[in-house]
Amino acid sequence: MKTTIPAWALGVCAGLHAAGCRDVVYVPDNPLSHVLRTFEERYPDVRLILATREEEAFGVAAGLYLGGRLPAVMLQSSGLGNSLNALTSLLIPYQIPVLMIVSMRGDIGEWNAAQVPMGRAVRAILESIGVPHTTVDSGDAAAAAVRLAGKSAFGTRTSTACLLPRRLTTAAAPQVERRRSLRS
Repeated sequence: MKTTIPAWALGVCAGLHAAGCRDVVYVPDNPLSHVLRTFEERYPDVRLILATREEEAFGVAAGLYLGGRLPAVMLQSSGLGNSLNALTSLLIPYQIPVLMIVSMRGDIGEWNAAQVPMGRAVRAILESIGVPHTTVDSGDAAAAAVRLAGKSAFGTRTSTACLLPRRLTTAAAPQVERRRSLRS
């Protein structure tokens, strides 16, 4: 049976890798599972670190950066609220950059009404705390957008977010055949 990788997930992985991220701290999320599988299958030099909560993910990422690494954190937009204290009392004041990959909930097409308030607020929250952000509009644009956001984050020591809207992560978009994992 052939399995496929969404083009946007391939782009996120390529962009993170091109930005120098070799440590990806994540809180499990269904759309981001495509990114995690792609890293496992195609990027053996990238370490995936599971966190149980978003603020834990940012704490781990801060330690990685202070240890000389260029970390990424992957989370769902609803977890941004859980992360605000870690962002505003650690990362921002001490200029600890992290490249955030945020799968959006609560935007157009959301089926769960409980996700809508936070989903609508994400961009305004990021702007209010001074975190630059970009929205990945297509699978083809993902690699360049993520790479540029990473280079900006680490070059300016300012955490930056790449937002992955539901229209991107749930669309029946172009797919690429998945290579069999050598790790299986």
